[in-house]
Formats: sequence, structure tokens, C-alpha cells
Amino acid sequence: MAKTMNPALDPDQDYRSAMQALIATRWAAVWEAVPVALAGEDPEGVHDVRVASRRVRAAMDVATDCFPKPWYRSLHRTAKEITRALGDVRDRDVLLEALATERKRAKVAERPGIDELIARIERERDEARERMVAFLTDLDARGVREETLRRFPPPGEDDPKANTSNAASARSNGRAPAEQHQEMEETRS
Repeated sequence: MAKTMNPALDPDQDYRSAMQALIATRWAAVWEAVPVALAGEDPEGVHDVRVASRRVRAAMDVATDCFPKPWYRSLHRTAKEITRALGDVRDRDVLLEALATERKRAKVAERPGIDELIARIERERDEARERMVAFLTDLDARGVREETLRRFPPPGEDDPKANTSNAASARSNGRAPAEQHQEMEETRS
């Protein structure tokens, strides 16, 4: 997976728009990695999706007060579910790699036992992979990718003037940040 690029942030940018840009970048990394995980040809594809989803979660953990709870909670929960849904496959990939290494070092007499264990773990991995593919396919069918793009447009694709003017207007009339945020959300939804 390509190293996740951080969005360019402006020192005068408000926290919400900075977090929106960061979260957008993190979600983009998830969606970029999913096709490799689905293809199943490279075990690192599953790992990359899990890493990307953990990065989304970390960014979303610190931005919970910036966005409306109903949809934000749902997307945050989805990021957690992605990490969990790919965990069984990744755990077995790591175990299979370790067993293959151990088999090379094992005595000839020990190899049939290791081979049996490898076969069992491969069957478990295949079952876990079926569940993973179904989960990721369901995300696509439910429009989760589109929802993340709508809520967290890639930097430069939303209207930064609208965010800036709303924030400036709210600051100038002395309203609390929560009220400013509510107004911004009402205009964006």
C-alpha cells in the first residue's frame, strides 16, 4: 500500500475542516486497498485495508465533536467493522506464513503434522475469506463508499469558501462552536 498522504493543511484552517480533509484521505486509502484484498492474490492486500481502517478510526476518534452524531457514529462503527471483518483472514495469513517458515526448519518426521495444521488453517482462512468478501461486497451494495465521499469529500472537491464563510460568519456573531457546527451541518446535509 502506498504511504497515506496527508492533506495539505492551512494554519488558519478550522479544526473541523482539517479533520474532514484528514478523514477523507484516510477513507480514500481504505477504498484504494479494498480491490487488492478482494482479489486475494496478495495477503498484504488484507493487511493494507486493516491498516487503513485503523487509521480512519484513529482520525475519527479525535473528531467526534466536529460532526453530527447520527451519521458520524455509523461511519465510525463501519471503520471498526472493516478492521474486525478482515481480522480472521489476516490472522490466518500470518499464521500460515509462520508455519511455512517453521516447516522449512522442521525435521522430515515433523513435516506431516505441520502439513496437516497448514491444511486446517488454510480451510479456516478460506471460510474467513468468504465472510470477508461478503462483508466488503455488502459495504459496496449499501453505498458506504459513496457515503464516505459525500460526508468526507477529497480535499479540494468540496467548497472551502462555504466552510470558511460559514465559520467566519458564525465567529462574527458570537455563537458557540456547537451552534456554528449545527448551522454548517444543516447547510451541508
